[in-house]
Amino acid sequence: MSTPTEVERSAAAVAADGTDPAELAAVVAWRCAPRRRPDALRRRLRDADGPAVGRPAAALARLARSDGGLDGAVATVAVGVLRRWAALGVHAALVGDPTYPRTLAAGWPAVDAPPLLAWRGRPPGAVTPGVAIVGSRRASAYGTEVATLLAAAAADAGVRVVSGGAVGVDAAAHAAARARAGGTTVVLGCGHGVGYPAAHARDGGLFARILAAGGTLVSELLPEASPHPGVIRGRNRIVAGLADVTVVVEGGGRSGALLTATAAADRGREVLAVPGDVLAAGSAAPLRLLREGARLCTGPDDVLTLLDLPERAHRTSGDGGPGAPSDASAVLPDDVLAALQRAGPRGLPLEDLGLAHAGPAGPLLARLTRARLAGVVEDVDGVVRLTRPSDR
Repeated sequence: MSTPTEVERSAAAVAADGTDPAELAAVVAWRCAPRRRPDALRRRLRDADGPAVGRPAAALARLARSDGGLDGAVATVAVGVLRRWAALGVHAALVGDPTYPRTLAAGWPAVDAPPLLAWRGRPPGAVTPGVAIVGSRRASAYGTEVATLLAAAAADAGVRVVSGGAVGVDAAAHAAARARAGGTTVVLGCGHGVGYPAAHARDGGLFARILAAGGTLVSELLPEASPHPGVIRGRNRIVAGLADVTVVVEGGGRSGALLTATAAADRGREVLAVPGDVLAAGSAAPLRLLREGARLCTGPDDVLTLLDLPERAHRTSGDGGPGAPSDASAVLPDDVLAALQRAGPRGLPLEDLGLAHAGPAGPLLARLTRARLAGVVEDVDGVVRLTRPSDR
């Protein structure tokens, strides 16, 4: 048996369970050579004549080794990359390995899935339904609220919420899902060693909170790869590939959310779009998708039904425990319920609910508390909204 190279020894520190360090080392070393496009190995395997690829990771490693790179200057660079990943707590797998997500690998090499995936946090290959919730960085209050509503309901039902980690709609979806049963996965548009977006990557920021709650940050890129339009666009196909259903909440006419929707449709997966104000710039992407045949998304039930997870059957009773009321109509006064139904995902400030209610404030507050414990409403910074669109 040959002695492991320094690249292979370094790869052993980051190889995920079921990933062969020698195969990982070969692919990483290949990537570290100058002028190598990350997708070139997949394309060569896709276009090769002859028998089927066989085990994808082994085929990738064989092809990478045929180009050399496990010694000399490239090997030195590869060792540095692997050690940087190890210092960051990153694990990596090749397509087809046990911890590489099957939903992303499906159809490879014909389908454009990254040969290598690196992550921090929970392994991304856990078998669970996934929903991608994507939209504009310049999200409106409506878009942020809808993303929050959809992500919270999906994660409460055990669905993994996937998005691109950007400000706006992405951040709202991640924040709503991170501490719930399904959790959330961020697909980075840069390497793990790059703090982008700065507000999310700082100490105590959104990404740190996601990791602390058992979430995942994934990237196909080497650790110091900087964000630029090409790699950020490439990220969108991974977001779509990790999800069974993609929902576009908001986006302009050239939004990256449209690329995510296209990648999902190319994989034969469902695409939904949230209707918005026809005069608002952020409605351009979802309205275009609706014209082109995307499904209409008016609330969590539209998403969960496609995943065979009806919201009523899967939502927990919250802190109210067994027997807690599950219907808003059983907990809330009729006039308050009607006001919340009209408000939709925007909700209403508590004082406005008091004005809408014909009775005294004390009993109303008690019923709102009961509704919150039952999981029927949520109160975020004094704004109350229904958590069950099926009650509207």
